[in-house]
Amino acid sequence: MNEQSDLRWAEGDPAHLLEEGVSYVRAWAQAQQAVTSLKDGLANLGRGETMPYLRADVNEFGAGFVELGRVSPETAALIAHALEQLAIDERRDECAA
Repeated sequence: MNEQSDLRWAEGDPAHLLEEGVSYVRAWAQAQQAVTSLKDGLANLGRGETMPYLRADVNEFGAGFVELGRVSPETAALIAHALEQLAIDERRDECAA
């Protein structure tokens, strides 16, 4: 799914009644893989318990999403810092190419 053009993940309620032909399991599995990656990354920083409400889900359209939940200001700052570093690294790679 192209996140820029397809925002079905942001719309719709969580799927409680399943519709035939919609690949809920695949979408949930992709979301769960992202949850696991985020949990692993936080654990590697010694902050494995900083996002207790983090979970994978799927909506009524069959689009997976990750519920980040409530986090402390320190955890939000950590995520913001990581994103800033990623942006810096990407710009550096673009300049080197």
